[in-house]
Amino acid sequence: MFGKTLLVKLFSSLQRFPETLLCCAATVTVLMFLVHGKPGPDGELEESLGRLAATLALGIPLSLSIKVFFERARFLKIALKILIYTAAAAGLALYYFFLLPDFGFVSVSRYVAISLALYLAFTFIPYFYHRPNYELYVIRLGISFLTTYVFAAILFGGLAAMLATINYLFSAGISEKIYSDIWLIVAGIFAPAFFLADIPAGDREIEPESYPKVISALLSYIVVPLILAYCAILYVYFIKIVVTRQWPEMMVSHLVLWYAIISTLVIFSLHPLRQANRWINAFTAYFPILILPLLGMMFTAMGVRVAAYGITENRYFVLAAGLWITGSMLYLILARRPRTVFLPASLALVAILAVCGPWSSYTVSVLSQSRRFEKMAAEYNLIQEGKIVKPATALPDAVQREISSIILYFDRRHGLDHLQALPEGFETDQMEALFGFPLYPDYEHLDNGDLYFYYLLNKEESFWDLSGFDYFMHISPDSRHYQADDLEVTYSPENHELKIRYQDQEIYAQNVAEVAIKLHRDNAQKSNRRELLAKDELTFLDRRENLKVLYGFTQYGGQENLSSGEVILHYLEFYLFVGLEAEEDQ
Repeated sequence: MFGKTLLVKLFSSLQRFPETLLCCAATVTVLMFLVHGKPGPDGELEESLGRLAATLALGIPLSLSIKVFFERARFLKIALKILIYTAAAAGLALYYFFLLPDFGFVSVSRYVAISLALYLAFTFIPYFYHRPNYELYVIRLGISFLTTYVFAAILFGGLAAMLATINYLFSAGISEKIYSDIWLIVAGIFAPAFFLADIPAGDREIEPESYPKVISALLSYIVVPLILAYCAILYVYFIKIVVTRQWPEMMVSHLVLWYAIISTLVIFSLHPLRQANRWINAFTAYFPILILPLLGMMFTAMGVRVAAYGITENRYFVLAAGLWITGSMLYLILARRPRTVFLPASLALVAILAVCGPWSSYTVSVLSQSRRFEKMAAEYNLIQEGKIVKPATALPDAVQREISSIILYFDRRHGLDHLQALPEGFETDQMEALFGFPLYPDYEHLDNGDLYFYYLLNKEESFWDLSGFDYFMHISPDSRHYQADDLEVTYSPENHELKIRYQDQEIYAQNVAEVAIKLHRDNAQKSNRRELLAKDELTFLDRRENLKVLYGFTQYGGQENLSSGEVILHYLEFYLFVGLEAEEDQ
């Protein structure tokens, strides 16, 4: 009976959504070929296959949206439907060649936004015009999706366990790539097929009485009280800002934003319960008003950040999301009979506008950072007769960092040719020759104003001369203890303390963070944050009486407060060489 049910579901989804399942199968096929294929010398084939798989995956929500649209617009003729499918296929081809040239930030963020818009369109198209209970439809889709992939994960786990057992007991030599193949087939073909089979037909109505009781109880009596408690915490902080008259930190923007997004999703989900539950009716009626001052606090924090550092894509996305939430709350407050289908429809529109057109995040960010650079260059007389010249005197350290961050922003995301003030063909290694100071590390600003750094050893230079050393060990958070003969080494990743005992006596103690920070300060003036560093730049020799200890860092990272100079390390990994020297060797 169960097998018959599975076959019925497979046939049903294949009959209703053949184009979507074809996109799923094509995506899985390309990914499997990518997993099993031999890497090329330049990586171009792998990147092309990855772009092809991503484009085919984009065809999944696109074909779903077209299909549910056809189910609503049954008056369309066959010829017009074929024309729409042909245009969709041509659009995917154009997307592959022109909008997905690589997997850089711009391409990936645009891909995510368009995918989000298409999946949202798939949900709201069947209910967009005068059709009730859209929220129940979305909840049903969500539950079906989660259930399907829980079953898929269990199925994959069972099959993987069987293969692993066969491989262990019979030495079958099963390749590890088989496991990825199984997961791709289960998650990329069978799971979508079962999920699509549970999607209600276009003319099928969902009754309000079908609202899941478990979801209703969870949202009403657990999630809503938690949201109100979190709101009280934010209001206390808001009052503190008013009293102390100190601008909120950037971190507040993210806290309020995610809180507002979750709250909007909860209000959306609770909308069908308003008439039957007075508690829910009061929450959905008054909470949109309650959250508006918090959104104002978020925009204030964002305004401070934008005024100091200009617009970037990340800040643009935060502002766009904040404006969408504010508009949604105002709509729920002012509309007599709000239709929640407008919430995902407007979000899909915002997602598309944020990555397409002259108002997109990319265009606005490039313009903002260009103006920021030109303003700074004009203030310090760096541009004369339309060309950049070396400053007569050394620029302040903060200005050098700001200029470096702008140049590295363009180098990372758009290309230096988009910063028109720079001479044609400018490269980052020409920084000192053009501006009179070296390029500062490729720091990333954290929300509290600190800067993030990370150093990595060039593996081609990862060989050290072991002559003169008696012991060698690899120290990391997962490997912190070493013992051989009479020597014992212990390292605590919590406080970065390293201790060496020899013949039950402590002969060496050192805070490794102090060593790493010293190397960081030496490298900060001459290295980019993610550039591979040479061995000599990550090596430190510490000599003590009858003892020498050599640190060879493979990677470490942390954050630095520019105002105080304080450095906090988050991760350390290094090789340790210990040499015990006789008296006559000194």
